[in-house]
Amino acid sequence: MMMNRGLEVFLRVAECGSVTRAAKTLYITQPAVSNAIAKLEAELQVKLFFRDKRNGLLLTDAGRRILLLAKQMEDLDNRIAQTAYRENHFVEGRLRIAALTSLVSTILSKALKAYRTAFPGVRVELREGSPNDIFRMVEEHDVDFAVSCSPFGKFDSIPLRRDRMAALLPGESPSVSEIDLNDPPDLLIINKPAYETILDHIRQPLPATRFLQVQTAETAINMVRDGIGIGILSEYTMETLAAGHAKYPVKPEITFEIGLFANDLNDLTPAAAQFVQIITHEQSAG
Repeated sequence: MMMNRGLEVFLRVAECGSVTRAAKTLYITQPAVSNAIAKLEAELQVKLFFRDKRNGLLLTDAGRRILLLAKQMEDLDNRIAQTAYRENHFVEGRLRIAALTSLVSTILSKALKAYRTAFPGVRVELREGSPNDIFRMVEEHDVDFAVSCSPFGKFDSIPLRRDRMAALLPGESPSVSEIDLNDPPDLLIINKPAYETILDHIRQPLPATRFLQVQTAETAINMVRDGIGIGILSEYTMETLAAGHAKYPVKPEITFEIGLFANDLNDLTPAAAQFVQIITHEQSAG
């Protein structure tokens, strides 16, 4: 509606970082993509991209600023379309959610199933990342809202459940009462989201030689089962991905909220607002 074709092509090239990949996403030829970018640059009288031998196609300073505005225009386009759809008594359009990887198969999965049943006309896009990645996605309007761990900073938020960090040991250890993060008895294995959450709640970094950072909670759990070290994960993650294993408290205690947050929860699209209703209802009922 408001978005012209040149801005749409520009958004896809910026997201893909490649003319070739953008062309495949848009189902048009590479010359068509290049011509659209050249036409937009001529219209705006600015250079949007430059080529770097090592990193490929990169945004200029002006390109980065225009990208943020173009994302906001695309979001507004989506809102206008969804509002019109809703006047005709159904919800369509696009729903963009950012979430911690460990929360996709746990807190989000059931809500997504219910949502898809109720609103089959909505195209759902799910983007996974670490807490810092997710903050950036919300701030830059890449997604409608996110599901992650506190603190939620400047964003509007809805708490879904309380959680805390706990330790997962390779075997039962009756003599162990708690795990001191600053003086662990063995190598600590911490997935990236958990590590970022820990750093948000403690004053000093963990001893660099005493922990190993991995990408996902599943990897941490498998390494603990292989006897490599002690896993540090959220209790909720352990209950869902390592049910039956004993949980041990950690020192210092790290408690936090799992919640849903956005730039403005009172200004969500109809598609996003419906999902928020479903997930908050399920969490309160659970």
